This record gives sequence, C-alpha cells and structure tokens, in this order.
Amino acid sequence: MTLGFREQFKDHPFAEVLQTSYVISMDGSGDPIIINQSGMVFICYHDTGEIKLIADSFEVLIEENFCEW
Repeated sequence: MTLGFREQFKDHPFAEVLQTSYVISMDGSGDPIIINQSGMVFICYHDTGEIKLIADSFEVLIEENFCEW
C-alpha cells in the first residue's frame, strides 16, 4: 500500500514525507494515514496537500479511538 501511495502522490506537497513514512490505512476520501520515522501518526489530505497530526503514536491512536464494548 505504501509503495502505491508513493507513486500516486509523487507530485504532491507531502510526497517527501511519504518517502520516509509508511501508510497504515486511508480515510473514506482516499487520504493516506501514515506513521513517520518517529512513530507519529498523520493524515495527508490529497486535495489540499495538508498534513495533520492525528496522534503522537500508534498506541495513542488506538487508545483514543477504541471503545470498549
């Protein structure tokens, strides 16, 4: 998935970030959700080129978004 996003967004403002990160998912609009080398989780908005921090780590992302049954 990461290699596909790197190729697809090679001309976008966040292309350099994708080269040193890996894609773990995408939102419903096709925006990649990535983890960078420091372990921080970001979303890259393909329509604006904006990169937004979602969580300081994958662990925090899960803790903040997991609802116990």
